[in-house]
Amino acid sequence: MGRALLPGIGAALGFGIAFGYALYPGALALAAGGGALALAAWRRSAVALWAAAFALGLALPVRENLPAYLSFQLPNLREVTGRVLDIPEPRTKNVSFTLALDNLPANLLAYVPHGRAFDPGDRVRLVGRWGRPEPEAWRQSLARRGVHGLFWATEAEVLAAGKAGLSRWASRVRQDLLAHLDRTLPAPAADLLAALLLGARGRLPDEEEEAFRLVGVAHVLALSGLHVGILAAGGWWLLGLVRLRPAWRYPILVPAVGFYVLLGGARVSLIRAATMFAILSLFWLLWERGWVLRKWLDPLQGLAFAAIVVLIFWPWSALDAGFQLSFLSTAGILLFLPGWTGSQLRGRLPRWVRRPADLLAVTLCAQMGAMPVIGTAFGYLSPYGPLANVLLVPWTGAILWGGILLVLAGFLASLPLEFLAERVLIGPYLATVRWLSSLPGASLPVGPGFGRWWLCAALGVLLLRTLLDEARSRHGPLQHRASPG
Repeated sequence: MGRALLPGIGAALGFGIAFGYALYPGALALAAGGGALALAAWRRSAVALWAAAFALGLALPVRENLPAYLSFQLPNLREVTGRVLDIPEPRTKNVSFTLALDNLPANLLAYVPHGRAFDPGDRVRLVGRWGRPEPEAWRQSLARRGVHGLFWATEAEVLAAGKAGLSRWASRVRQDLLAHLDRTLPAPAADLLAALLLGARGRLPDEEEEAFRLVGVAHVLALSGLHVGILAAGGWWLLGLVRLRPAWRYPILVPAVGFYVLLGGARVSLIRAATMFAILSLFWLLWERGWVLRKWLDPLQGLAFAAIVVLIFWPWSALDAGFQLSFLSTAGILLFLPGWTGSQLRGRLPRWVRRPADLLAVTLCAQMGAMPVIGTAFGYLSPYGPLANVLLVPWTGAILWGGILLVLAGFLASLPLEFLAERVLIGPYLATVRWLSSLPGASLPVGPGFGRWWLCAALGVLLLRTLLDEARSRHGPLQHRASPG
């Protein structure tokens, strides 16, 4: 069935979920999926298997309509008690977390003042007011996750601590690291490192985030495979210094990556990167034992498997821009980059030019994959994005590891941390982002249907290629015969 089998299943599942949120066909979709699966087994057809995945996607969404009495009660809430469901997210003026109410079957996104530490599992009491999420797209996104409103608290207290667990421990470690950053570094440097290392981008001012978006490098602020790759590569190098074989490095790095996923709030992009890294690690261990061939490794299949796992457990991710950007940009790299790495042009380049050219090629491939979502979500494209990534992505790696070293060295009172962070490492970085965002033509507006046309064209190309592959596998390669005489 070819290399497109698993990616096709992941894409069909995602499209099915997207349509399922509009149609809610329920059991009817499951019946159609069963028929398509039987046809796929009989005809050994990848397209029929994709149809079965599409039907399964149609059946996964669950309607999140509130009962009438909740629609009346929630806007009148002034005091609530409930349980903290996730790791609290620090912001500029407050802290946010998802709250499961005690007396009502609903969840709220709570915003509480700074000053109190909250952890997953804590039972809390909040005093404040209910709020309606705006704009409507955000309200619908929260509703798909089972969150039906905001709660702006003016008072908050912990009634009972939650049970000890991995997520609670990760939350405490995250809060301790953020507090250490604040004690060690000045505010701008601490806020940027909190975003780059721990995903606490809510601490950045809105104008800073907007500058990153305009330049086309907002992805460096959202924890993703880029951050996992930078940290894992550094960890791999450090373990190599003590002469550890790869077979021993992977069992050390995989749990470390898993903990980093928890520390970053278990974001979809981190789960995708951790899943792919775990698949790579398992494959390498099996290859060292001689149980698999190295040529069997295909990162595109690992990406597709990670997408399928995420979509089955969190169906709402199919309509989440972060999920779409994460997977499509990675898919763009895996699909388009080999055309550059195997090209004659790259082979002719001097070695000192080849590395920045490779980084530019990676950026262009990621942009090609993510372009439909970028245009649809933000309404514009960033012409300077590829060049900005060539400059800022290596700089981001230097900030990540430099920031770790600065924090570890924070106990040395004689070390000029403020000068190193503000004047050498982070200050020029932020100044460069602001300068690039102020250049003429930093954003190129696109029409509202841009993303749909781009995705439909890509889906058509994928479908056509699969049909051609199936035709070749059934009938063999076309034989060109010369006419007699």
